[in-house]
Amino acid sequence: MAKAVAEEANAPSKKVKEDDTMKFRAPQTLLAASLDRVLQVVPQKTTMPILGHLLVEAGSSGVRLTATDLDLTVSTTIESTVEKEGAVTMPAKRFAEIVRQLDPTCDVEIEVQRSNILLTGGRASFRILGMAAEEFPKTPEADLKKTFALSTEIVRKAIQRTVFCVSRDETRRALTGVLWEITASSLALVGTDGHRLARISLPVGIEIEGRKEVIVPTKALQQLLRLAGEFPDTTFAAKIAPDHAVFRIEGTMLFTRLIEGPFPKYQDVIPRNNDKRLVVKRNDLLDALRRVNLLSDTITHQVRFSLKPDLLVLSARTQDIGEAREEVEAQYGSEEMDIGYNGAYLGDILRNMESDDVLLSLSTPLNAGLFEPLEQGKDENYLCLVMPLRLID
Repeated sequence: MAKAVAEEANAPSKKVKEDDTMKFRAPQTLLAASLDRVLQVVPQKTTMPILGHLLVEAGSSGVRLTATDLDLTVSTTIESTVEKEGAVTMPAKRFAEIVRQLDPTCDVEIEVQRSNILLTGGRASFRILGMAAEEFPKTPEADLKKTFALSTEIVRKAIQRTVFCVSRDETRRALTGVLWEITASSLALVGTDGHRLARISLPVGIEIEGRKEVIVPTKALQQLLRLAGEFPDTTFAAKIAPDHAVFRIEGTMLFTRLIEGPFPKYQDVIPRNNDKRLVVKRNDLLDALRRVNLLSDTITHQVRFSLKPDLLVLSARTQDIGEAREEVEAQYGSEEMDIGYNGAYLGDILRNMESDDVLLSLSTPLNAGLFEPLEQGKDENYLCLVMPLRLID
């Protein structure tokens, strides 16, 4: 946490001099990596042309690049040689394309005169037109005085194992993000689209008072995943407020507005009496499912699970096309049963589990099935719920 606060103090001042000139120089590799870090936030289509630009601020401590879509803002600071402090906005994708094509062994020099931008790298030079920094939306104040630290590995694992269940239906806004339940000793994330659900709880030790529950948008989570992959074995400084969240890691700040709830009471749909248990090798089931899915219905993706003593039979059929069937060895000792599942949903679940063996707990063909890793880490709890499909013989 102390490191994150120190980074905040060393970031370029927000009150840099915004006159008609600016000049700085930075290594091509460093600048290209920093652009990739913020470029994903730039909206593909927008009625506000300024949102297609990056805010570039050169200050006494380096250069900060900022992108926003008004809900999500990402800024990153890079070490640079600043000859003239100032600020300007540059067309994001064009700027990034130019920098990527420059010689990676050279420095990129950027000079601004009245929003006219000259980029030079090696023997190549480009002149593009930017916009005044005053046109860029005001960046949120990132108050990181009351933060807590989160391991990037825990954040990566928790997001990766839940975000695939999030809904894309904007009419159900609360389901388009992941619920974060935070206490001093645990971090739990829940994602659902109403047909499937994933929940993971991981042990943490953080300085936080009480319990916090917020819904973080999917786009922000994808950015956190990228940062966690880029900076492994370190920590995020995080702050959760009632309507926004701020994360900072290694000179990069992410500010996101939160989704207003309420989030569904997911605890009510997790079955407590699934007494029938089937254990199967994860890779065997995933491979069989991938093959059988080739002939499943293109809309429902229905796959029939036929549970027999120590055997699981997968089958799918599409009218006027054909059918597929495959047997998978399994440990099962209860009554025989047929149940239908969405094969695409199950494929997502299996790909996001790390256990060699998967436990399926169920009761009847009409009730939700629970998929869990047979072996889980200490104090770790991960489960996925899938609603069944009605079988049509």
